[in-house]
Amino acid sequence: MKKLSLFVGLILLGVLGSQAQSIREVDGVYYLGSTPYTGLYTSVYSNGNIRLEMNLIKGEKDGEVRVYFENGELNEIRSYKKNIMHGSWITYNEQKQKMGLANYQNGKKHGEWKIWDDQGNLLYDMYYRDGEKTGMWKKYDSNGNLISEREF
Repeated sequence: MKKLSLFVGLILLGVLGSQAQSIREVDGVYYLGSTPYTGLYTSVYSNGNIRLEMNLIKGEKDGEVRVYFENGELNEIRSYKKNIMHGSWITYNEQKQKMGLANYQNGKKHGEWKIWDDQGNLLYDMYYRDGEKTGMWKKYDSNGNLISEREF
C-alpha cells in the first residue's frame, strides 16, 4: 500500500510539475492551459539561473518585474499595473551599475528619466508629463560637466 501511495504521489507531482511548465504568453497575457494565470511566474535560463520573475493577476503583469542577465545579475526592474507600464523602471549593467531610470504613469512616460554611462556618470536628466517632454532637460559629459540644457 505504501508503494502504491508513493507511486501515485510521484505521478501527481509529475503532472503538477508539467502544468507549471506549461504557462505560456499570448499577446501579453500569460495562461496556464486556457486559463489566465494568477501567481508568481518565474522563467529560467538553460543554466538554471533565473531569467525573469513577476507577479501575474488574471494573466496580466501587476507589480514589479525583475529581469536578470544569464550570469544571475539583476538587469532590470520594471513596474506594471494591470499589464500597463506604471511606476519606475531601473536598468543595470552586468557590473551592477545603474544605467537608466524611467518613470511611467498609466502607460505614458511621466516623471524623471535619467541615463548614466558604464562608470555611473550621469549623462542625461529629463522629464515627462503625460507622455510629453517637459521641464529642463540636461546633458552632461563623462566628467559631470553640463554640456547643454533645453526647456520644454
